[in-house]
Amino acid sequence: AVLAQALTDKVSPAALSIFRQMAAGGGAAPQITFRLGCAETVPGESVLIVGGHDALGGWSPEKGLRMTTDEGAYPSWTAEASLPLAAGSKVEYKYVRDRCFSGEGFVWEEGENRCFALPAGERGGSWEKKDEAFGAPSTTVIQRVGKEPAAGKTPMALAEAPSPLSATTIATLPVEEAPTTEGSEPDQRSSVSAATPAGGLVNVPSQVSIANEGMMQRLASLSALGQLVDDADQMMQLRNQMEAEDAQLDERPVRYGAKHLSTPIVVVSSEMHPWSKTGGLAMIAGSYGYEFALRGHRTMAIAPMYDDYKNFTCIGSTRIELAGGWHEVRYFHHQQKYGVGKVCDYVFVDHPCYRRAAGLYGPPDGEYEDNLFRFALFSLAAAEAPLVLEIDGSTYGQDVLFICNDWQTGILPVYLLYKYKMHRTYENARSMIVIHNINYQGKYSKEHFPVDSFLHLPAGLAGADLQGEDMHLGPDCINLLAGGIRTADRVLTVSPNYAMEIQSPEGGCGLHDLLCQRGGELRLAGILNGISDEWSPATDPHIARNFRLSDFEAGKAECKLALQKELGLGEDPGACLIGFCGRLCYQKGLSLIMGCIEWLMQGQPNRCQVILMGKGEPCWASALSAAEGRYRGRVCGYVGFDPYVERRMMAGCDLLLMPSQFEPCGLPQMYAQMYATLPVVHETGGLKDSVKGLWEEGRDMDTATGFLFCGFNEGGLKHELYRAMDIYHHRRHVFKKMQENAMRSNYYWPTAMDEYEKHVDWTMEGWPYGKRRVGGRTICENHLHQMRTQPSQGACTSSRTAFFGVRIFF
Repeated sequence: AVLAQALTDKVSPAALSIFRQMAAGGGAAPQITFRLGCAETVPGESVLIVGGHDALGGWSPEKGLRMTTDEGAYPSWTAEASLPLAAGSKVEYKYVRDRCFSGEGFVWEEGENRCFALPAGERGGSWEKKDEAFGAPSTTVIQRVGKEPAAGKTPMALAEAPSPLSATTIATLPVEEAPTTEGSEPDQRSSVSAATPAGGLVNVPSQVSIANEGMMQRLASLSALGQLVDDADQMMQLRNQMEAEDAQLDERPVRYGAKHLSTPIVVVSSEMHPWSKTGGLAMIAGSYGYEFALRGHRTMAIAPMYDDYKNFTCIGSTRIELAGGWHEVRYFHHQQKYGVGKVCDYVFVDHPCYRRAAGLYGPPDGEYEDNLFRFALFSLAAAEAPLVLEIDGSTYGQDVLFICNDWQTGILPVYLLYKYKMHRTYENARSMIVIHNINYQGKYSKEHFPVDSFLHLPAGLAGADLQGEDMHLGPDCINLLAGGIRTADRVLTVSPNYAMEIQSPEGGCGLHDLLCQRGGELRLAGILNGISDEWSPATDPHIARNFRLSDFEAGKAECKLALQKELGLGEDPGACLIGFCGRLCYQKGLSLIMGCIEWLMQGQPNRCQVILMGKGEPCWASALSAAEGRYRGRVCGYVGFDPYVERRMMAGCDLLLMPSQFEPCGLPQMYAQMYATLPVVHETGGLKDSVKGLWEEGRDMDTATGFLFCGFNEGGLKHELYRAMDIYHHRRHVFKKMQENAMRSNYYWPTAMDEYEKHVDWTMEGWPYGKRRVGGRTICENHLHQMRTQPSQGACTSSRTAFFGVRIFF
């Protein structure tokens, strides 16, 4: 009553009536369940309730109440809302079909507004409002009901219901975390998170289905592009088989003779395949551990312990000072052997801050507030591990090379310099930082997380190295990735072209000047990621028929027919089968792909079929399902992932679409070429490095492995798609030659590791950051000398000037 009196001049009479009604004992607002029979919807479409009440959007369809259905309930649609109502007042509304996915916008039902009102004297409780059909005459009748939801019903949009891919469901599984297709991929914020969007209104089910062996398995995780082979013995068997085949080649690749195989390698990553994974970062970090061990390095791969992992043993603990206190972390160890003297020690850092249910880095709509603490603690624990952990009778010692990955470990080189090297520890150690995706940099407020009191680093020195800028934070910004770039001995990216792109204002995300500086010091390079040995059509057990270069035409033809049959497409061996497999988001080029579907289906004289498989943003999930419904038998649009079908797509498709807006490296385009499937890609990042284009048929036919287009636009993609299909249908000898070129490509890890070993040698033989001599002292010694001799005001500033007065590296 007091609140109503205070707001008399600022609210409507109806609102005041509600206040007074509740003050008189009216209780909670009534819960209204709307039910509508609507069979006119098509896959990808949903229904809204839009009305005059604020809970119904205030006549704005963008804010309307969205209804849901499921396979058992369709064509019945349901929605619930809490509607505070004044006594005797009526609520007017209409039903609206949301067809924005097809460009038609919102379709309002015709006729007069529907309405209802609570019976006189009724307040609160649960009520049900039934309407027979979309556009049918309405009634004001509303019935009181019990508040009990239907058991076993999981809301989902119609897009998931009428599909041959989910027709034979035999079990359900809880949704796994949904990572990016690649860690350099899209949707990290400062961190990556994975979960189904809330609200039940999107076209991604809140549960996943497993069908029988003849159907696709719907997996909610985008780890489909990961490895299916994790066993060490199987991995070694595949590698030995591949090397035996290489030995029979006339032009056997010559491996680089590394000079520093005795240098221990410590791979530091926030995720590690197969234990923790949200995308490609985990796969690459896991591959580093395996590959460096195979080369002969003593190798440690270290990551946070997000859960309890099998076959791990606690081998030690240590206490770390951070955020004004001391924190104990434990180390869990598992060793994998890959032959005599070739092992990788997998070490996981255990602390309560890593055990979070919402995801590795945070919930879907943000990140954990203590992520700076979590990954600063992890970086310090990783720096301590070679010093304190005794494995096989000895520690790794100080003369090691740290390989840090992305923003989560960007602060480790800063700690090495200011916490260890300045106190004569790790004097001969080196560090490299690998940038998998520069869009995610780890930015935090310096005011909230002071460099000295929170991170326990000298603010006058390390503060400048960690300095960043942000649209929201301004100069009050700590940038972890920038700190790693400034203080690491070498900066690497996951492809040569991406290393060039990030030195430009368009690609550097605010760090281009810093990266240009490191490039000028010859301390910046790009190395194309490798692919696992299991991606081979000769040994892949998950495809309809294995094949090699000698019989790939017959093998692909059989794989193609099996794939068409499995996915409900017309069994047409002459159709050009086009595939896409990746995260459903703008960055992956979904806007270009969906803009081409109608042109491919109706405006193209060449026969084609399209398979689109992925998981991500709801609008694109709806678009995939709608395309399948509109062109059933020619388009398969599947929201989800099946890692086995993804491999069968590589073997059975003729073309693979990757029109990404940007792509630091990309892996599917390399997988596809091994299976004689030609990629159609946007000329960016690692796509440009790994796909050789057919720019001029006469000149490039002997080298081309795919089709590239310039400019991120629909016209460019259509142009190259038309060329590719035209060559497929009318110049098969050219298409076959390109397939042969693709299968002869070598994107496996041994080739990439030759480049990594070169950079290991150059890094170990060059001056470490901070050890260049100035006036007879190392730069770190200069720091200590000036701080001792100039303790007065401005000492940190003057030592800072001395430290960065020389930026010369050899």
